Amino acid sequence: MLQTYQEPGSARRMPPSPSCAGCGHAPVCQASGYDRAELSGLRHIAERVGPLRSGEYLYRPLTPFRALYSVQSGMAKTVSVDIAGREQVLAFHLPGEMIGLDAIDRELHDNAVVALGKTQFCRFPFQALRQLGAAQPGVPWHLVQAASQRISHLQLTGGNCLAEERFAAFLVDLRDRRAMLGLSAEYLPLPMSRADIGNHLRLTTETVSRLLGRFRQRELVSLDRQGLHILNLPALRELGQSLLTR
Repeated sequence: MLQTYQEPGSARRMPPSPSCAGCGHAPVCQASGYDRAELSGLRHIAERVGPLRSGEYLYRPLTPFRALYSVQSGMAKTVSVDIAGREQVLAFHLPGEMIGLDAIDRELHDNAVVALGKTQFCRFPFQALRQLGAAQPGVPWHLVQAASQRISHLQLTGGNCLAEERFAAFLVDLRDRRAMLGLSAEYLPLPMSRADIGNHLRLTTETVSRLLGRFRQRELVSLDRQGLHILNLPALRELGQSLLTR
């Protein structure tokens, strides 16, 4: 079950930052495009939220939509919960990736966002974003691109592909997203549980464990307690290509 609830931005919020120059995670946001001139206004409306501890909510279902967020450091997951209390992990979010776009239309969050390990977020008040978009047309276009990327990521969990294909595509997608953000791409921190990974990919926890063991035996990856090293990216990419090329 999801753990401690936090109202959006209520936990340890810092005042709006006039500049990202003093932020140690600025290079990741720059790789995401936030340093481009057409997006410069985003730096001036950003608020820092956190850090949240593992299992704490950024927001939960039925919370009124008032802002978009991005991970500043750490990792988070988006989780849906049905009326029976069953959870589905919809996405894992890396630093610089935008969160909450799905709530714009209804002005209500349908899902929950939960920290995975110690995680800090940037908050972009939506009213300020709308005003900014009128002055900087690149801002709404950036949000459209972010929404499109999220849809592409969700497609990795669809279809009737084999478990090996699905898991390989998940690792390659995570690696490629980290590379685009300027993060270490050959080592993947995995703060989420194997149960979370299995839930996301519609696999059992036992299947995820077996696949990790199988990939290690085939020298595709090596494991440690915090994550894994990718040893043979071409082989992983070939294994997951039916999902990665959609």
